[in-house]
Amino acid sequence: MLPYMAAFAVVVETGSFIDASEKLGVSASAVSRQISKLERMLSLRLIERSTRHLKVNADGVKVYYHCKELLRFSSRVFDLKDELGQPQGLIKIAAPKMMNGTLNQLMPEFLRRFPEINVQFIFDGGQGEFISDGVDLSIKITDSPPLGLVARKLFNVDFTVCATPEYINFYGVPSHPSELAGHSCIAIADKSGGKQWEFANEYEKVEVMVSGRYCSNDIEAVLKATLNNLGIACLPSAATESDLSMGRLITVLPNWKYVGSSQGMAWLLYKPNKHGSQRLKVLVDYLIENFYGVGC
Repeated sequence: MLPYMAAFAVVVETGSFIDASEKLGVSASAVSRQISKLERMLSLRLIERSTRHLKVNADGVKVYYHCKELLRFSSRVFDLKDELGQPQGLIKIAAPKMMNGTLNQLMPEFLRRFPEINVQFIFDGGQGEFISDGVDLSIKITDSPPLGLVARKLFNVDFTVCATPEYINFYGVPSHPSELAGHSCIAIADKSGGKQWEFANEYEKVEVMVSGRYCSNDIEAVLKATLNNLGIACLPSAATESDLSMGRLITVLPNWKYVGSSQGMAWLLYKPNKHGSQRLKVLVDYLIENFYGVGC
């Protein structure tokens, strides 16, 4: 009976026996016979036929929805290959561009562990939005993860304002965020700008518009520009840790906390119906395990 139901669903969706036959790979007469057999088994007429047209009647519409639902559930048997044995298949990940370096650092080991999994990254300049149904996993930096998705914590993203000793010796060190307006600042900027920095301490909150001769939406590019004495930058703390410890950079405004965009908790997000995917499960577990030691 299942083949008849499948044929009926395709006929309804294509609107003709000929188009359905091309999609099913059988003759139009064979499709017509399958529909007739289904009608006899149900003791119902589902389609009103004429020489040129066919029309699904009210009973046919009801049967069609049940056929589609049954076929949808039956198709899940093919997902079992992803849950049994070696995880396999493609995983598409949407992530903020600022996490490019860290994710590329982590992926070689993951791909060695799971040789039948392929990974495709889609990096954007913002928050790693869920781009489409084709995206399996999204990484988003926010204090409020969106409803309707499974949300797993990765790490907290903090920023450090810094510059080279050479820049500070020549231009001086700002003692208040408002003084950044008089400095050359290197912004992590995409199409939306990124040149308004916000700071807070226990007494006040300050917004300042910064400017400079160089900006980029790439973290590594901003870091290199900072190391080349082009100005003061506000970078993810993990990106500056090594250079700060080696003295190549020094912290600016240490008594102020950057509270602007792209800071907060980084979350792994995926749709609830994806929880059964073995390939997605092993990647989520791997990222949660390894991000604590790497950061971004």
